[in-house]
Amino acid sequence: MQKIRKFYLDKKLLIFSIVAAAFPFIFYILTLEKKLIGGDTSWYMIELPQMDLLPPTGYPIFSLIGKLFSLIPLGPLALRLNLISAVFGSLTILFLFLAINKLVKNFYISLVASFSFAFAYPYWSYANRLEFDTLNSFFIALLLFAIFKYREEASRRNLYFCFFSLGFLLTNHPIAFFIMPAFLIMVIVLNPKIFKSIKIVFLSIVFFIFPLFSYLFTYFIFRKNYKSEGSLIKFLYYITGRQESGATFGGSFGDKSFMGILGVVYDYIKLIYENYGIVLIIIAIIGMIYLFIKNWKIALFSVLAIVFNLIITTQYLDWAVLNYTLNIMLIMSVYIGFGILLFIETLNHIFEKAVRKSKKTFTKKYFKNAAAAFLILLFASQPVLLIINNYKKCDFSSSPAGIYTFWSDAFSLMNKDAKLYAYTSSYNIGIFISKFEQEIKNIQVIKENDSEYCLDKIIEDVTNGIHVYFIGNETAINQAFATEKVGEPFYWERFNENLQLYEITKDSPKIKIEGDFENHNFQFGKEIIVKYIITNKSSDGLKINSIELELPEGLKFDGMVDDSDIKDGPGISKGKFMWVSDNYNIEVDEKLNFVFKIIPERTGDFNIKLRLTTGGVFFTARELSFNVN
Repeated sequence: MQKIRKFYLDKKLLIFSIVAAAFPFIFYILTLEKKLIGGDTSWYMIELPQMDLLPPTGYPIFSLIGKLFSLIPLGPLALRLNLISAVFGSLTILFLFLAINKLVKNFYISLVASFSFAFAYPYWSYANRLEFDTLNSFFIALLLFAIFKYREEASRRNLYFCFFSLGFLLTNHPIAFFIMPAFLIMVIVLNPKIFKSIKIVFLSIVFFIFPLFSYLFTYFIFRKNYKSEGSLIKFLYYITGRQESGATFGGSFGDKSFMGILGVVYDYIKLIYENYGIVLIIIAIIGMIYLFIKNWKIALFSVLAIVFNLIITTQYLDWAVLNYTLNIMLIMSVYIGFGILLFIETLNHIFEKAVRKSKKTFTKKYFKNAAAAFLILLFASQPVLLIINNYKKCDFSSSPAGIYTFWSDAFSLMNKDAKLYAYTSSYNIGIFISKFEQEIKNIQVIKENDSEYCLDKIIEDVTNGIHVYFIGNETAINQAFATEKVGEPFYWERFNENLQLYEITKDSPKIKIEGDFENHNFQFGKEIIVKYIITNKSSDGLKINSIELELPEGLKFDGMVDDSDIKDGPGISKGKFMWVSDNYNIEVDEKLNFVFKIIPERTGDFNIKLRLTTGGVFFTARELSFNVN
């Protein structure tokens, strides 16, 4: 027993550190998402293995880590990438434990306080699937540990470690640009005299800049995407979270009302209350006050970091976002540690006074230790309750998300070498499956914002014998083609989408557009009558939403003619003539005459373009070409 006790005392820090990292890691692995859930995280899974450009600010360290994990020969790619969050989620708790312990000097208290963050729903739900947030939390926990270590021993080595950690903080989430000054001021205020040395200032800057060189990696990827002149300016916009126009990426600043900001602050407080509960919040508030008594500098600047976080997030978006509470809750866990410490120290003080007044020292000390152990267990019950309450909500391990299953089944049902036209918020899952899981099927996914996503291309594919499928936009495409359902439908609650895979079974469109001229002798300055006949070949009546006419320079539009079924005059948009109405209806097998006059204002060759939309699908007429003498 003596050897075990000695080993425990000698290795106490190591043992508690292993527990601090391993215990959360076990739970994160047990609840780990093995596939995709849709949204941004699915884009990251596509981009990281290919080292593609991530959203602004580029996330260079995250990109490099993602590529590294994608190469690990362990399970499917999606599992490996989800593992990133579990690893850095547990490392966050390790360094948070070490940071709190630097201040409270109590392993048990530090463990309980760090676990109160580890198993809070907002953090746990991001620690078992691929996201930026656990890496961002890791950098903040590492920085807190570095600052508290520097406070304990104000050496140059520890100072450089602080600035090195500050630099890493700026390689991830853009909110770090705004909360970093609070940590920087904290480092300076802890020992301002040390900055009298030019050498120390210079080396501090070097250590701060060193992690920022990771943006060179992002720049090389950026250059592959933007090869035009001025790419350096575009890159500076990009890494500062802005678009080329200067507008903020994903949000905006300066357009929020004061009352609106207060409303969002309230929503953030409500989110924290819902996920921490009143007991932990009271402990955190008491702990914050006690931290001010013990070390006002660290307390002041920790509060300043929370204030900066709230100011920026409420100005950036006009609603509360769950992951933006993480920085606040991480700092609150330090306060929770001090709250527990105050209760323990108060208990110790009461028993010490009792012991001094009594001769039964052993008995009093026994009760003192028993009461302290009970209090520790009482506080430890808080993270235990968080585990019990949140395990089921955070458990993604039992089966893949329904949206992933839908896409995986869809690919299994499709023919090889097919094309899939996708008009849905979840098409990135389809792209991932086509690239990394069912690549043998060689299915090309065409998304709605691709130039190939158009009726003419679908007709061409079907005509060439390619199996064509589509998901989303079924109302429009079912009007244009004969189709049949493939597989089971799925309702995606997250984006309120009803998804169904369809296959096009007939290659002829259900609207026919024929264009011609009343006569074919064209002379300069003479009126030309152009006639289009639009025929409904579908089994249902159709509503023409819009007609778009494009005339080249040298042709003047001169109005509609009497025998045209549409007699309204057009509007003009971007140089094109537009007819938009709810009254352009065509019944089954009915024809709509669209006839107008043009006057040539010069001689030469001309092409007239016309297209119409019904149900969101474009139908393009064959170009009319002619010559004017």
